[in-house]
Order: sequence, then structure tokens, then C-alpha cells
Amino acid sequence: MPERKARERLRELLRARASRTQVVVALLVALVGFSAATQIRQDESDSLDRLTQTELVRLLDEIGTRIDDLSAERDSLRAELAELRTGVTSQEAARAAAEQQVLVRSIQAGVVPVRGPGIVVTIEDPRGVVRAQSLVTLIEELRNAGAEAIQLNSIRISTRSWVVQAEEGVEVDGLALVPPYRVSAIGSPGSLSVALEMPGGVLAAIRATGATTTLEEREDVRIEAVVTLTDLEHARVVESGEQG
Repeated sequence: MPERKARERLRELLRARASRTQVVVALLVALVGFSAATQIRQDESDSLDRLTQTELVRLLDEIGTRIDDLSAERDSLRAELAELRTGVTSQEAARAAAEQQVLVRSIQAGVVPVRGPGIVVTIEDPRGVVRAQSLVTLIEELRNAGAEAIQLNSIRISTRSWVVQAEEGVEVDGLALVPPYRVSAIGSPGSLSVALEMPGGVLAAIRATGATTTLEEREDVRIEAVVTLTDLEHARVVESGEQG
């Protein structure tokens, strides 16, 4: 028993000594760090204290010049950034305008299906009294009233379309049409209706031949027929600055 108590006492003394050693080491580390930081600040302060008034003025001038240079560089970079942003905005606007022009030209050329408000005119002609000229006049009246797209039966009317009177009836772009004639047009329904239904107008003239007509204003008219464009053989684009 006495030996066991002696060993336990020895262990407690060793643990206490180790704890005190750790505390002393931690205090020494903290003291060294504080001394180093203080020395650095002291060195900086001493280095400034050793400068003459002339040297301090020159140092301040150099710092001021550096600040001015950095400010000028900042302003230049801001101006470049603004210019780049303006350029990107201009390019996006130009691209959007070009895409809009392509869309408009595609609709006018009749190469894409379209939909929108408009009218549908049906001409019943069981006796075949409606002549090609009446349909030409009807198409022209629609165009003058602002029609943006026109379809006659299954044929899309484009800027290159032609209507003629053949031996067997009316032909459009070389294709024979069979009554009844159904004309779909996209545009302002009111304007298109007024243009066709005015007294002595095209629909009145068609009815005078013995044919019957109906006109419907619709909020959604679909024109799905498209034109197949052919390659140009003779025309070419005139380059900028090219002399005639």
C-alpha cells in the first residue's frame, strides 16, 4: 500500500509539472508574437521619424501622383467599359432590326406561314361567271387596305403572283382554280371589310355577275400556304460604291 500511494503521488507531481510547462511555453509564444508585431510597427515609425521634412514632402507628392495615376486609369477603364457596353447594345439593336427585316421580307415573299386577325371571303360561282380580273381587283383592294398576307384557295399570293383567265377558268401562278373561291387575308379586319364592301366596290361588282359572296371578320386567320422561291438567274446585288 505505501508503495502504491507513492507512485500515485509521483504521477500527480509529473502531471502538474507538465501543465505548468505548457503554460510557460504558451506565454513565451504569445510574448514573442507581441514583441515581433510591436517591433514591426516601431520600425515603420522609426523609418518615418528618420525622414527629413523635404523627404516627407517628396514622399507625399509621390503618393499623390500615384493616386492620380490610379484614378486616371480607373476613369479610362470605366470609359472603355461604357464604350463596350454601348457597342454591345448597338450590335444587339442592329441584329434585332435585321432579324425583324428578315421576318417582314419573309412574310411579304410568302415563304413562311402566318396567322393573325383578318377576314375570309367566300365567292360561290356555280355558273363560272367570275372572271380573273375580278379576283385581281379583289387582291389589289386588299393590298391597298393594308393586307399583310393573302391566300387564294390553296395558293399563297406573293409579289410575284399572277392571275389570268384561261380557257377552262381562272389560273393563279399557273395553277387552275375551281370555285368556290376562298380568299383569306391578314390585316385590320375593319379596314379590309370596308375596302371590299364599299358601294360599287369589288364585291358588289362580283355579286352583279350572279355570284354570291360572304365576308367574315375573324380574330385569328391562318395562312399556311407558302411560296417556293426559285434561284435568280440574272439579278445580282449592287455592291456599295459600285459604279453604274
